[in-house]
Amino acid sequence: MDLKPFEICPNCAGEGTVHLVSTTEARIVNKETFDVPVDYFACGRCGESFQTLDMEDSLVKARALYRARHGMVEPDRLIAWRKSLGLSQVELAAVLGWGVATVSRYENGKLQSDAHDKAMRMAMGSVDTLIELVRSARDLAPQVRTRLLAELEKRAGAAALEKAFVSTARTAPAESLRLDKLEQVVLLLSEGEGVFVTKLNKLLFYSDFKHYQQRGRSLSGLAYERLPYGPVPSAFRLLFSLLEQRGLIEQAEVQVGAMEGTQVRALRSADRNHFDEDELGLLLAIKKRFAKMSASDISETSHREQAWTQTPMGALIDYRHAAALSF
Repeated sequence: MDLKPFEICPNCAGEGTVHLVSTTEARIVNKETFDVPVDYFACGRCGESFQTLDMEDSLVKARALYRARHGMVEPDRLIAWRKSLGLSQVELAAVLGWGVATVSRYENGKLQSDAHDKAMRMAMGSVDTLIELVRSARDLAPQVRTRLLAELEKRAGAAALEKAFVSTARTAPAESLRLDKLEQVVLLLSEGEGVFVTKLNKLLFYSDFKHYQQRGRSLSGLAYERLPYGPVPSAFRLLFSLLEQRGLIEQAEVQVGAMEGTQVRALRSADRNHFDEDELGLLLAIKKRFAKMSASDISETSHREQAWTQTPMGALIDYRHAAALSF
């Protein structure tokens, strides 16, 4: 902590008498005691103690510990959620049926009641619940209601698609689906001018199987099936519909030369922070390796893989075939 502002004590004007004290203090929140760390300045001459504005009050820290212990909504989370909806404090208050001062106090750190915390968690955790609150909010401006309902209904559609995809998609043995990473893989592979679905499915196959070959587990957690045009990720149509509903990709029927089909194009750049250095290197290498191949070319290439030739039509492809990849 910087002591420079207190070369002179603001109380007694003593020079060089101010020192930083770090200790703990017991604070009580709703009859529960918390020992919280506290910093303050003290003067060795007059004994006066004081804090600066950037020093967090011990009661604020105790409230944060109370919320963590009881799984309550934190002020930062409430603010982020409100902003994600594009709402002001006044508008959120109208949606929740509270006073504006109540929303402001909670965002500024005052501990919420159990009833209000439950209401917040229900609204934040269920799009359907929030839609009903918006529809019944009497003090919400009509234009705000219309905009918000359109956004929430879009989110509800995405939530339903995600549920359908997660419940339908098969996963690699002893692995779980890593949907957040899978989204970023699709974005990275379809950046730029886009890629036909047939080719994208093969790029996903090679990405997962090459990763398994190198590290003993897939990249996304998805299982792959043997279908007529080559290996495809389980429930891929639901996957692409979900990403389209989320506004991450677009699908369009296009014709490029003699090739006609559904093309996927990323609507935003992939967040490379989702990958470690080796994962990112692998994905970029696969994208580069097959960059000049058409959907037909990469499909024919995948048909020569052991993973294809030794798997019955419609069956899941064993990840152990990753050891025999052609590159």
